[in-house]
Amino acid sequence: MEKEEMDRRIIRIELFEFDVPCCYHHAKGKLENCRYGLLKLTDEGGETGWGECLMSVNEKVFDLVNWARFLYRLQKSTLAQALDTVRLYRVLWGNVKADLVEMALYDLKARSQGKPFVDVLGSFSGFSGFSSFGSAGRSGNGSFRLETAAARSDGGTWPDTESHVSSRVWQAAGFGHAVADREFPVSGRFQAERELHPGCCGSLLDDLRNACMLRQEGMALAMHKDYLIGPACCLWEHTAAVLGANWLEEGSSPEPARLAPLQACERIAGTGFQLDQPVLFEESRAYFVVL
Repeated sequence: MEKEEMDRRIIRIELFEFDVPCCYHHAKGKLENCRYGLLKLTDEGGETGWGECLMSVNEKVFDLVNWARFLYRLQKSTLAQALDTVRLYRVLWGNVKADLVEMALYDLKARSQGKPFVDVLGSFSGFSGFSSFGSAGRSGNGSFRLETAAARSDGGTWPDTESHVSSRVWQAAGFGHAVADREFPVSGRFQAERELHPGCCGSLLDDLRNACMLRQEGMALAMHKDYLIGPACCLWEHTAAVLGANWLEEGSSPEPARLAPLQACERIAGTGFQLDQPVLFEESRAYFVVL
């Protein structure tokens, strides 16, 4: 089944431009005149994958068509071929473009398998840490729960002490106050809370790997939304839920408003981001398509 998914061809490539007056990047500070790119890939099975990046900052003139020409390299590629293309052309494209496509391809793969993005990331990258954390989703009675490998296998219990990050993350994400299971494969009790900001380790995927490693070391995490607005925002938030981290979303300037909330469903597939095509066309500034 996995080989069949990897052999599906990408039949549509769409890039939407969203303009934001300013945003906050922890490493770079306040950024002005920001142009975001949301990449949507569709395969012949009808599955979609989403990516997000900051295409330009503080540029008076920006040509979306010229910027997006590299996407023609993916035309009619299979998922496997597209991943190879990203690896081969990363130096030529630059990290921003390569990371944008890579995120969309991982998301496409995850949705095809009906798995969360973080589960699939390990299988592609050789980093298997995420699979041990299980997945987050809604239980049969509608309350949000967090499944973990430890909870499923040996029924281990977390110490009686209440984690100060356990319920606030669900409240911030819109999942009520249900307390998640606390059985995590970490060494010892939580250490002091570590604040994580997107974009500080390189790509967002590097940030995800870093968050997972810190969590395995027993570090309590607080993960900030900062400048993320679309699929990357949903992915970062869902990772916070999976890792039992505190999700911090200020909702004030210069933190831009998100395009869509994290999907609240029985089992989140991919990044958990979804935005209908009419809304995309209505809210985006420009549009580029490769058929």
